[in-house]
Amino acid sequence: MRWIVRDSESAVLGASDFRVEEAQPRDGTVLFIVHGDLDLHSADELGDLLVSAVDRGASSLVVDLADVGFVDSQGLGALLRGTRRLGAGEGRFRLVVPAPEIRRVFEITALDRVFPLDATREQALAGAIGDDGGLNDG
Repeated sequence: MRWIVRDSESAVLGASDFRVEEAQPRDGTVLFIVHGDLDLHSADELGDLLVSAVDRGASSLVVDLADVGFVDSQGLGALLRGTRRLGAGEGRFRLVVPAPEIRRVFEITALDRVFPLDATREQALAGAIGDDGGLNDG
């Protein structure tokens, strides 16, 4: 698996050590590991990365928010932008959200009904749809 680490271009705007690591664990699936706050200062950057991955041919996206300490409405909007670009379909866009305080943001906004929320990266990758169109066993 090849990793690409992207330091935030928005750091000068006040983003708190925001960065995203990107990998392709298998054909058609792109994994993003987000570090820092997902907020007004970093949301557009993440949204652009998600859209770009779909435009390059990704059939499923997994976004790992385990190292995210805060998510605001702009951050939620970036995630929605990614799932809209990918299109409907169970397992095509999954989030790793182990922290109860971050998970609560999705529950309060009812976005836990939009996004499959997994406790671990392994669970999310196992539930992601691959190029073959079927569920992968992990």
